Amino acid sequence: MTTANSREKIAALMASADEEARLEGIRSLTPEAAGSLLDLVFQGFGDVSWRVRKEATDLFLRLPANLGLVGEIIELLHAEENAGLRNAAVDILVRMGRDAVPMLLDQARCPDHDVRKFIVDILGEIADPRAVPKLLEALDDEDGNVRAAAAENLGKLRAGEAVPKLLDAMRYPDVLLRFTILDALGKIGMPVPLSRLLPFRDEKLLRKALIDCLGLVGDASAVAELLAGLTDPMRNVRDASLSGLVALAERYPEAVRQVLASQNVSATVEAVLGYLEDGQPAASRRAAVRVLGWLASPRALLPLLQTLVDESLQRDALPALINIAAHHPQSAIEVWGRAPVLQQAYLAYVYGEARCAGALPLLHAALNSDDLRLTQMAAHALGRLGGVAELAPLAACLRHASADVRDAAAHSLGTLGGCFPTEMLAVLEPLLSDADPARRSAAIGVLGRLDEGTVAHRLAMALKDPAAEVRRAAIRALPGTAADDYLLTIQLALTDEDLEVRRAAAEILGTSSNPEAMDGLRLALRDEDLWVRAAAVRSLGRLGGEGEAETISQLLADPVGLVSIAALETLAELLGERACPQMCAALDHPDEEVVNVALGLLSRHGAGPWLTANAEILVNHPAWNVRVHCLRLLPELMGERARPLLERRLAVESDEMVRQQISGALQELSAS
Repeated sequence: MTTANSREKIAALMASADEEARLEGIRSLTPEAAGSLLDLVFQGFGDVSWRVRKEATDLFLRLPANLGLVGEIIELLHAEENAGLRNAAVDILVRMGRDAVPMLLDQARCPDHDVRKFIVDILGEIADPRAVPKLLEALDDEDGNVRAAAAENLGKLRAGEAVPKLLDAMRYPDVLLRFTILDALGKIGMPVPLSRLLPFRDEKLLRKALIDCLGLVGDASAVAELLAGLTDPMRNVRDASLSGLVALAERYPEAVRQVLASQNVSATVEAVLGYLEDGQPAASRRAAVRVLGWLASPRALLPLLQTLVDESLQRDALPALINIAAHHPQSAIEVWGRAPVLQQAYLAYVYGEARCAGALPLLHAALNSDDLRLTQMAAHALGRLGGVAELAPLAACLRHASADVRDAAAHSLGTLGGCFPTEMLAVLEPLLSDADPARRSAAIGVLGRLDEGTVAHRLAMALKDPAAEVRRAAIRALPGTAADDYLLTIQLALTDEDLEVRRAAAEILGTSSNPEAMDGLRLALRDEDLWVRAAAVRSLGRLGGEGEAETISQLLADPVGLVSIAALETLAELLGERACPQMCAALDHPDEEVVNVALGLLSRHGAGPWLTANAEILVNHPAWNVRVHCLRLLPELMGERARPLLERRLAVESDEMVRQQISGALQELSAS
């Protein structure tokens, strides 16, 4: 109970001119006591200090019976003379949320237009769908501010059902309302017929808002209006038109681009080019690059090439250039002579992607450029554009000193070789016997991309090359069918002095269907290189199946963890649950990674006898990561039976990370 003395003391504090005293007064009230001193709490709502108002508001919201006082709080919205009191009431009602909605809806037709506007705004902040019908009614309120607030909050709620009434409300000759409606339509984002919006395009104060709205709710029919906006006298309208076209193109990409590509308005192009200048916002520059590409005007070729120095624009500028070149190939070719070498490299790429066949002479000449990037891009483009005539020049590039150029030429030759396999073999023949191993390797790499029947034979022959890099290229290029067709040659590669060749040979033999391949793989199990042994294990399992399980089991004792892991995983695939004895044996492996893999494989088969026999050992394993792995599994596999194990380990565990894992596991058990 609050005594008369304490009430008088709090009232005196609340009446003080000192802000700190009033704060002390409101803070001395508890939710239990405040119920009998509501007048003092309400007094705090109207205090001149925002700090006091906040304390009073927070206190009120903690009152158990505050929901029964919604009407009294709404009544405070009538306090015209005290803006702080009104603001406190708004804050309280918004924070009460859905619970306040029914009473707010009842008061939505209050005679006071200011209160009606407050209620509309509060309903919008609460964002309860039940408010939408009242907000729709408020669109026809006699007060313009209420109508505008209703439109704004319908947009905030993204109420799609409001679109027809919002469009009807555009009939009011109120610029603020119309502006707000256009903004709300944009937020809702539902398509709006262009005919409902265009009647307002001549209102200068609405021009930007209209353009923004068209970008968000229009369809391809709005492109013409947005294009016109690009040359509007007002900068903000031009900006909105540019971003609006990009937004529209994201929803209707093909339709918008077709319309833009059919335009031939030089003034529009010049307006958009202005956004490429230094100092323009990054978003505007990116939008301009994209729009210029869609407009497909040759006038934009050089300016777009110049933007490529900016890495942030390259992703959009290259597709833009490709689109222009596809529409105007001759104009794109004519730009070559005016472009510096770096831009020519980009142009070479563009010619290839845009299929500018007329650029072939330029690309041939560029293969002899001193600029490596230009040569590389020319080689790439010739693979996209060329025919038989390009095979020899590209093959010559396989002798180039630059690896990047050789790689580009090899890729292009591989692309063309599918169409001209016989001619390709003819131009590669000299390279296959070249004195330089790098050139022979490059030629082998191209052969690997061809489907021609004699290719595999040539690759198999290259496995006998004296240079290891050539043999590596050959074994990598062999097709999947080679394991049967050239079994002996590949088995011989298992004895190659180069470990990469031996490993690749072991992998390829796993694709064979010939049982004779297993002899070579068994031999490879004793290879000095761990990667070769691991590859041989996996291939032997694929080829020999369960019949090789015993042989593979012997590799579990391999001192190298990688090989033991390959053996474990292969046995798990071959035998399933029958491999549990071998997995249990691997729990004693000195390599902790092998133990972890074995533990993970065993856990797939649930809490079998293996867990009972090994749980104590694993929980106390010397390797912390094994302990953590085990501790993660125990609650799921053993349930409450894991608790004693966990508690015993927690008592002696010194690693903080492991202790946290144990504590988490114990909490998990308690919660289940």
